[in-house]
Amino acid sequence: MTHSFRLSSLAGACATGAAALLLGGCAALQNYDMPPAQSAIGIPGGAGTATDMVAPDATSAVVLLKTAAGAPAGRAMLTELPQGGGVEIAIEVQDMAPGLHGFHIHANGECAPGPDAATGRVVDFGAAGGHFDPYMARNHGRPGQSPHEVHAGEAPNIQVGADGKGSLRFTNPHVTLLAGKTSVLGRTLVVHEKQDDYASDPAGNSGGRLACGLIEPAAPSMVQGRATIEGANAYPEGIAVDPRTGIAYVGSSTEGHLYRIARGTQKAERFQLGGSPGRQAALGMKVDGNGRLWVAGGATDTVAVVDLQSAATLAVIEGPKDGQAFLNDIALAPQHAYVTDSFRPVLWRIATAPGAPAALEPWLDLRHTPIRYQPNQMNLNGIVASEDGRRLLAVQHATGQLWRIDTATRDVAEVRLEGGDLRNGDGLVLAGPGDLYVMRNANNELVRVALASDWSSGRIVQRLRDPRLKYPTTAALHGSALLVVNGQLDRQKAPPPLLPFDVLRIALPR
Repeated sequence: MTHSFRLSSLAGACATGAAALLLGGCAALQNYDMPPAQSAIGIPGGAGTATDMVAPDATSAVVLLKTAAGAPAGRAMLTELPQGGGVEIAIEVQDMAPGLHGFHIHANGECAPGPDAATGRVVDFGAAGGHFDPYMARNHGRPGQSPHEVHAGEAPNIQVGADGKGSLRFTNPHVTLLAGKTSVLGRTLVVHEKQDDYASDPAGNSGGRLACGLIEPAAPSMVQGRATIEGANAYPEGIAVDPRTGIAYVGSSTEGHLYRIARGTQKAERFQLGGSPGRQAALGMKVDGNGRLWVAGGATDTVAVVDLQSAATLAVIEGPKDGQAFLNDIALAPQHAYVTDSFRPVLWRIATAPGAPAALEPWLDLRHTPIRYQPNQMNLNGIVASEDGRRLLAVQHATGQLWRIDTATRDVAEVRLEGGDLRNGDGLVLAGPGDLYVMRNANNELVRVALASDWSSGRIVQRLRDPRLKYPTTAALHGSALLVVNGQLDRQKAPPPLLPFDVLRIALPR
């Protein structure tokens, strides 16, 4: 069955005010795979650089401690020791009451109010979570004990003098700054108001949380800022930017929620609940010129159309429900939307012109093209369209091949690539007619490809890496930066994701 609507109704709605607001206007669709005009972003920039685009693995990290009121409370330097020797932590605190203060490495990467593990009450820095416990010992104890017996994030008390200052240097042999289960990069350090007794669960009876800081790489970075997404099961995947407002929209691959990142904010807010029609999953997304969000539904075999002003679902377009479906990404071109299917060898098309029924059309049977689908693997994934809609580019996740598709002739040709393949390629972004960015999710990198004018060939000119990339799935342009979704889809079983989920703002090369 196909749940369809006719875009001719939009033309009639233009004269009816409220209906026009609901359906999002009557202008022709535009291609917003190309750069939006606005340069503002809802994620404040930081001190990252645009020239150092390949960050090494973090061997040192810095923590800027602050109180709940935002006042400076100290700092810490973390250094990775050679040969798996752990991490040396040198911490200094200020403006604290004399005496001993417990401090620990906490599991989450956010210094914000949240529930206390012991009482459930919302407390300062509760969002930092409990002590870092990668082996799930679930037992508070003394620093240096086996992480299979106590939390790996345990640390000694800090002695604060009469001047309100204190310092400590020690080595935690059970953690690392490098990637892996015991990595503390992106987590938090928290200083408590009382002495840690090294025994009482869950935090050594050390009282309230006085100061908190995020453990971040000390080296210069291309990351300028981030916005966080609440929810332990969000697993964000798709992102799109409304060029009229600069607002970014992010979708949950597991729950179907839609989130909105407003300009000037560092936290996403819920825009539409998952479970809404056509919204059990939200993968690739695009915003059209009428203020409508198009959302690919993955295994649900649906594409949803959502009005951004009212948050109403305007339509749910259903596929044929034959075989194993996975509608993954969407490219908007004049008059049509093109949808990739990662499991079925079909490129779908939706007519978006006034008067056309919005139905999924099996526009191109890929079995009769050079594209060879790999069984039980993700195949066509990210897709973009040229500004005039005459050409499409799609990446094949399983093989790393990039494909050019002519929308007039339906001819398909492989883009000849220099510099390697694009295996694990996920979302695509055009930063210009010949400037393509590819998210390689499992490789934790963004690849920049310089395309020939006819897209027949390309050359990999940069590989952008940073320790803060965590299985990047998709991205969207926002001025001179990319908003990159850290999907962490590789952590849906074990190890658990690093909370909160986030969207990074990454500077583009100049």
